[in-house]
This record gives sequence, C-alpha cells and structure tokens, in this order.
Amino acid sequence: MLKIRNVQLPSGKCADIIIEGSKIQSVEEATISEEGIDGTGLIVIPGIIDPHVHFRIPGAWHKEDWETGSASALKGGVTTVFDMPNTSPPLTTFERLMEKRKIVGTGHKINAYFWFGATPNNLAEIAAVSKEPDIIGVKVYMSSASRDLLVVEEKDLYQIFSTCATNNLIVGVHAEDEALIQIKRSKLERDPQISDHCLIRDTPVETSAVRKALRLARETGCQLYLCHISTPEGVELALEAKERGQPVFIEVTPHHITLDEERLKGANGCYFKMNPPLRIAEQITRLREYVCQGYIDTIGSDHAPHTKTEKQSIGYDNVPSGVPGVETLLPILLNLVAGEQLMMERLVSLTSSNAAKIFRLASKGKIEKGCDADLVLIDPNQKVVIRNQDMATKCGWTPYDGMTIRGVPKIIISGGIVAQN
Repeated sequence: MLKIRNVQLPSGKCADIIIEGSKIQSVEEATISEEGIDGTGLIVIPGIIDPHVHFRIPGAWHKEDWETGSASALKGGVTTVFDMPNTSPPLTTFERLMEKRKIVGTGHKINAYFWFGATPNNLAEIAAVSKEPDIIGVKVYMSSASRDLLVVEEKDLYQIFSTCATNNLIVGVHAEDEALIQIKRSKLERDPQISDHCLIRDTPVETSAVRKALRLARETGCQLYLCHISTPEGVELALEAKERGQPVFIEVTPHHITLDEERLKGANGCYFKMNPPLRIAEQITRLREYVCQGYIDTIGSDHAPHTKTEKQSIGYDNVPSGVPGVETLLPILLNLVAGEQLMMERLVSLTSSNAAKIFRLASKGKIEKGCDADLVLIDPNQKVVIRNQDMATKCGWTPYDGMTIRGVPKIIISGGIVAQN
C-alpha cells in the first residue's frame, strides 16, 4: 500500500490518497497521519497523457529510444504516451505492430499506445488492427511532413476516413495542404532559407487542409482528431464544425502558444523549424486564449527530437523539422497557471481527462477510487530555469533553453509505483 497524505486536489480540497497495487483504493479527508508521502504544499493531478510523441523507434535510435523517451516523459509528469507511426519502417501493417511491441517491451514505467499509419493501399491492415487495444487511432499525413506516409489524393483520403468510420477508429490528421506548400515554395523563386519556413507553410496551408479533413470526416461519419493545430483560424474552423454537432477534437502544442516565428530568423533558427511552423505573435496570443478559455480539447507535445548535428545542417531541406517537448509540456502549462491565465482544473482537462474520454481510456484521467494510480505531485511555487543540460531526452536540448518557469512536477507515480522523486 502507498499513501499520499494531505495533498491538494485540483479542486482545492486537501485529501489523503490510498493506493493498492496499480489502482487508487480511496480518496479520503486529509488526516494528521505521518505515514506515507507528505503532500503538504503540493497539488496532485492525474498523470499526463501526451497524445502526440515521436520516440523514433524503430529506425532512428540515435535521436531517441523507448528508454530515454520514457525517462524524459516521466521527468515531466507524463505517464501515458501515444507514439506516432512515422518511423523507419513506418507502422503500417499488423506485422510491424507485432515487431514494435517487441521493441518497446513491457519493462518501462509509462503506458504505451500507438497511432497506426495510413497509406493509399493499406485499408485491410487498418481493419486488421482496429481491435488491438494499444492502437489508439489512425494517423493521416496530408503533407510532406512524413513522405513515407503522405496521402494527398481525395479518393484515397475518403477511403481511409470511411474505413476508420466502419471500424470505429479515430482519424488523427496532420493538416497541411501539400499542393499549397509546393505552390508557396515555387513562388519564392530562390532556394528557401530557414526563415522562409513560415511563408512556405503559412496559415492558408493549414486552414485549407483543416477544411478538407472536416468535410471528409463529415461525409464518412468518422471521428476526427486534428493534431497540433497552430493557428486560431484553424481552431475556428473546427469550432464551427463542433457547433454543427460534428465529432471533432482539437490538439494544440505548447510551442505554438509560447514561441513565435521570429525565432526562425536568429542564429539558432534551425532549432525552431517544425511542422506546422511557428506563427506571428498575434496568432500565438489568440491561440493561447483558446487554450486557456476551454475551447481546445488536448495538449500534445509533438515531441520530435533530432540531434544537434542534424539541426545544424546546411540548407533548408537538410534541416529536419521537429523539437523535443514531452518533458516540458506540463511545466509550460504550469507557468500559465502561475500567471493566472489557466485554471488548474482546466489544465487537468487538457492534459489527461479529455484525452481519456476521447480515446476511451476509462480508468485514466481521474483521481477516484478504482482509477489507475498515475499521479503527479506538483510544487506550484517552485521556480526553475529550463536548460539543455538538464533534459533527459537523448537529443540533449530544448527550444525553451533559458526560460524561467514557475510550477514543477516533484513526484511522479505511474501504475502505483513512485517512478520519479
């Protein structure tokens, strides 16, 4: 048995939490007992569910692996991850799912689920994995963010969406319009620079793809999960669909509500290249307001590590897109709580309870009797400077290097075991 005493729940009430095995046994009125973990001055929330990580296996072990990715996740309070399929080879067949399970194994301290990759010709494979408990949904790449999984033809997209609807699978979409990307790039009439990334993948690139994905989801009847929406304009299109009763969910990343496109113009601009790109300050402010006001469903880190050597490559096309973020997801949001922009209970919705409902993980996202004992104890007042050298990710850097934040995860319990203290 594990006991956490006198800890503050997200509601503000103090309680004792009793854990038996991997489950919460009870949540009781706080006592003066001296047994167990002292939660005085700490706030407890459900373990973070990060619905969007790239732990890079198989095929890119030098960037990240399951051991380092898990360590980075736990350090940031993340106890459940949904890993993306754009690996090498990509996760597009039942056989590769079996292989990935063997690679990941069962000895890690976090809960692992997988997005299955869609291609123009693997509809039968999608149907085959639809009942597998660790397949969380099907990921569709509408742009060259992942060339091995690129799907652009209308008929192919329709068939994928329809197959997912038939098999009760959520469709997760990387919503950028590939045709528009190529048009924007050609209009430069020169070799692109890193600072051009936001011009090549501008707001219409995202909104065009969001419109198409919403239409296809409406026509086929599938549930749609819009990954890493980076513009308020994209959010507004999805909100209009929600108002019409369409089952659509919106994910936003911490970097799209924190960092602006000016970062791409500096000497270290290569480190801030990601898809979709960073936006202008006014868009960031509006997107952050949507997050804080409750219009966004989930926060996903889009943890996409690359080595420093890779990021420092010469030439626009040689610099890979993506930044690490699983370890900093919660601290960035806690900083918004400290600044009184985001309520703690809304943070819980964004980081666990909404994802648990959307993806049908009934025992997660709540601090109640019978739920999984995945918990994070937070010190809301501790200040810390985020530094490259402190990151547990194998890539060894963070786009938030040098940022001072207030509010840090102190004790992480995953499956009833103290995994980080």
